[in-house]
Amino acid sequence: MPTIYDVFAAVIEHAPCAAKDLPFVGRVYAQLDTLVKEGLLEKEGTRFVPKKTERATRIFTIIRYSLKRGLNHNIFFSKNTPTIVKELFKHAPDMRPARLRGNQDMTRTLTFFEENQFILLTQLRPRRGIVLEHTLFNEILSLNEDRTEPKQIPCIPVEERLLRLPEERVNPFDEKVFDFLSGSAQLEGSTVTPGETKEMLLNDIYPDKPKNDIQMVKNLNEAMHYLLENLAEEITPERIQEVNKAVLFSLNRAAGRYKKTQNKIHGNPRFTTATPEEVPRKMDDYCRFLASITTKEACAKELGRIHNELQHIHPFTDGNSRTTRMIVNWMLLKHKLPLLVLKNGCFEAYMNRTKLAKKRDDEELKLLLQQVLYHESIRKR
Repeated sequence: MPTIYDVFAAVIEHAPCAAKDLPFVGRVYAQLDTLVKEGLLEKEGTRFVPKKTERATRIFTIIRYSLKRGLNHNIFFSKNTPTIVKELFKHAPDMRPARLRGNQDMTRTLTFFEENQFILLTQLRPRRGIVLEHTLFNEILSLNEDRTEPKQIPCIPVEERLLRLPEERVNPFDEKVFDFLSGSAQLEGSTVTPGETKEMLLNDIYPDKPKNDIQMVKNLNEAMHYLLENLAEEITPERIQEVNKAVLFSLNRAAGRYKKTQNKIHGNPRFTTATPEEVPRKMDDYCRFLASITTKEACAKELGRIHNELQHIHPFTDGNSRTTRMIVNWMLLKHKLPLLVLKNGCFEAYMNRTKLAKKRDDEELKLLLQQVLYHESIRKR
């Protein structure tokens, strides 16, 4: 049976609409009546439209975010979720404080937060880790008239534990690869989910999503194949150009070619990039830096710089961040470290340490990426 939030989402999409216009098999009159009573919808004859209130806007924000990324929005509206959010921030690094134990609904929500990287674990028994600050948490607390402002909890160093993990061999059909492809594309606005990515690449079943969203994922898959086929090779400027060429196939005519004009980062004027004239020299220097990393330990230690250096050069017209994440994974896999998979709960923390950072901080980014790597490696044990 659809929840009131499922019905609210459908009304937003189809408004103004009558009950019969909504895409549900059963009747939803009770849910519509509840939404009217709660002040989220108003009825005009037989038709319903969303009310333009602060509460309705907050609920819509959560639903829109979730639908775009394939998340279950009902998790965020569970009556226990505000308590869970407050308890996690209050008791971190304890990710199972006393008040959250012994309740199946709370356990499901906590598991959801772990699966989607809103929580990053550093230890399983007892459950230890950090909960990442996220806009959705602020919206949830505001909906419940709670003025608590969650503060970002510092990352917990896990480098030594990361280096002790057993080696994982990666092939193009691993679940982690589908998660990586989808996550990297979603960071650039794609709406294709990990499940849709898998169906598309394995079974040629294409989702009803924008053409460019689908093409972005297909391109990333081709770049991933190139990476795996050349894993043992030296990473050269020419090979990075090949990665960008694959990433931007049919999406940008300048795919694989260095930029001719200066590019800027939308929303962050502080983020400086190399001039077109500087790019060839800086790319040569960058690849020499990569070649100087010859051990697993050095790769883990330089993870922040490996990412930030290329992103700050920003050598291409487009696809720089997708290319950067590919090169980071090339280095990780080359040095027998896990594949870096970024999921929705981590997107804001990642962006705030990269393209939206007020200042470059390789150490902070390294700590976050190491924690993501370790979390994904131990989560299913």
